[in-house]
Amino acid sequence: MTRSRRNETGELPLPYPPATPRDNGPHPKKRKARQPDTPPAGQEDLFAHPLPPVAVPPRRVTHLDAAEVGLSFVPLRKFGPADATDGFFYIVTTMLQADSMLANGIAISPRAPVPLTERPGVMAWYADMSEDMDAIADEGGVAILRLRRFMVNDLVENDPDHTRAYGVPCYFLTGVARSAPI
Repeated sequence: MTRSRRNETGELPLPYPPATPRDNGPHPKKRKARQPDTPPAGQEDLFAHPLPPVAVPPRRVTHLDAAEVGLSFVPLRKFGPADATDGFFYIVTTMLQADSMLANGIAISPRAPVPLTERPGVMAWYADMSEDMDAIADEGGVAILRLRRFMVNDLVENDPDHTRAYGVPCYFLTGVARSAPI
């Protein structure tokens, strides 16, 4: 009987690897990186320059929570004519509006901005509002609120009319973020 070259599974046996490594000829040299072709003289490479920055729309705020911005009532006796600027903006308004702002927060709109002033301007603003005491008395009198300046500093813009009238910096709380805060 002759012996078959196939094993029991029906496959041919694999040959053993050679004992010495084969010489496949000279090894290929490493290729140098190909330098890109220069574009024609009239056309720039569009991918060589970085992309232009994408314009980000300004942040718009329509409501500020009273606790978040540190809105609080300040009695009039805390103010004097020689007060220096501090880290707060002040709102001089009627007592009815002040109670609403403390309870519900501040509603902001660029069409009806909230007027703000710094500490030296509170007395001038209070005197201006107090001239019409008949209208103010119906709403409970004049109230002074303060809020943290750094929380809304990028949401205000200059109020040149009141600044000129009172001789102190006044602002409008518009709710539109400025790229360079005041």
